[in-house]
Amino acid sequence: MPRVPANERRAELVQAAIQVATREGLAATTTRRIAQELGISVGIVHYCFRSKEELLHEVIRMITEAQVVAARSAITPGGDVAASVRNAFLGFWQLVEATPDAQLLTYELTSWALRNAKTEPLAREQRASQLAGIEEILQEISAATGVEWKLPADQLARMTLAITDGVTLGWLVDRDTASAVQALETFADQLLALAV
Repeated sequence: MPRVPANERRAELVQAAIQVATREGLAATTTRRIAQELGISVGIVHYCFRSKEELLHEVIRMITEAQVVAARSAITPGGDVAASVRNAFLGFWQLVEATPDAQLLTYELTSWALRNAKTEPLAREQRASQLAGIEEILQEISAATGVEWKLPADQLARMTLAITDGVTLGWLVDRDTASAVQALETFADQLLALAV
């Protein structure tokens, strides 16, 4: 069996963890089960990640990064601010609809992490990562369109995360896409009122 470089193996393990967790639930996502998913020994998992918590940290990072990339890729340089804000929300929403199991996993990871003092920092890291990603997007919209925001980026990021989290969780329950998109469009209008 050819040796796989450590960075590639880590990426494979993160993807396997996401697949197992979305298919079987977070409780079933053990290092043994992840190793089985890839047909490798548990020792390889522990060589690449010191613990399940470290592996799940990478799962959180990867899912959050995908959300930011989806929103960022929809921003049009040189376009108007309204199109950029709406496109960022649309890019995010398209990812949500395409990956509902991964989105559900983010909520599972948060509640799981908050139940244990050892893993509680994962929930904080997840939220901090999401907020930082939203702040980056707001800064990119500002740079691409020449607008400034009436409120600090960290405050806008918290508002945006509260809305996107709520809309996503609601959609995971009722799958009412029209209502979810309408809520995001309404919030986009409110956000645009804060651009000068």
